[in-house]
Amino acid sequence: MKAKTLAILRRAMLPLDGTIADWVPEIVDAYARIVPEARWHDLAMIDFTAGSCLMPTVFAARGVRRLAVNDFAPRSHLAAQFLFGGPKIDPARVASLLATARPSLHPHVPTFHFACDYLIEPVCAVFDRLYHARVPAAERAGLQYLAVRWALGFARSVEDGFEILYSHDPAQLKRLRDPDWRPYLARARRPATVVGQLVRDLNAAIDTVGPAKAKLFCADMKDVAPQIKFKAPLFAAVNPPTRGLDEYTIDDQLVHSLMANRWLPLSQTPETPLAFWTRRVDAALRHLPSGSHYMVWGGDGSMSFEACRAVWDLYGVARHLKRLSSDPQAPGWAIYESH
Repeated sequence: MKAKTLAILRRAMLPLDGTIADWVPEIVDAYARIVPEARWHDLAMIDFTAGSCLMPTVFAARGVRRLAVNDFAPRSHLAAQFLFGGPKIDPARVASLLATARPSLHPHVPTFHFACDYLIEPVCAVFDRLYHARVPAAERAGLQYLAVRWALGFARSVEDGFEILYSHDPAQLKRLRDPDWRPYLARARRPATVVGQLVRDLNAAIDTVGPAKAKLFCADMKDVAPQIKFKAPLFAAVNPPTRGLDEYTIDDQLVHSLMANRWLPLSQTPETPLAFWTRRVDAALRHLPSGSHYMVWGGDGSMSFEACRAVWDLYGVARHLKRLSSDPQAPGWAIYESH
């Protein structure tokens, strides 16, 4: 894949910590060495936990037209709704929503009322104008994803996440240096510029993904797996979450609270990490047709890479193995051909 195309898709993907996004180009290239890209016109691609949505968009940009994209997280499902099937965002609509004194919005709790520990009021106001806008249904996913991307830009970084605000006085925040709030305040002062660039980035991704037909799901992968009836040739990404079905870090909690329009409580799956992982991997792999290929990732959660491999080996033969370092405890990924 050309670097320019990949850069377009990266700018539009959902930024998440702890994803395999950095390895997606290498994974797709490895699969192309197993199944030549010239044969992908008949390929179906399934991503059971799409996360950032980078992997399915890369496959779509390389010509795959039959996809199933699933993620239980509302933020990832929203990204998929926009990137697969949503129309491009209308810049004039966005400009009007930002500039109109009292835009027409759906009834909602002002975001600042429950997110003020992390977001200042002007940031929340822009989010509300985009996310809760009264617009035709076809436009909603694009504007809502735009709103989420606007809010995510106020995290200190993907790795460090959101910082608690020490003050809502810009002068006080400017004087602080750990963390440095100046980039946060500079972004907040330029909503039209920042949002305008986001619109261009997201629309460029829609053009790059092209007319792929994707079935979208928002459920536990163990429940989605039996619903998908694709036949080989098929490539499936099987990478269950490592922290549990709905066990939020604060950054997940904040974004999902913005979308729910209320502060959500932290939640935790009752399953042990080992049971959680194995149930979902087993469910996905046992439903794949013979001769299909599956990408798996492991070794950075409840099990070592070799323990994960013992499960993967039950369903197929490894065609490509990659460890992230020479450390025996390092995680890694693999591509298998199913029995």
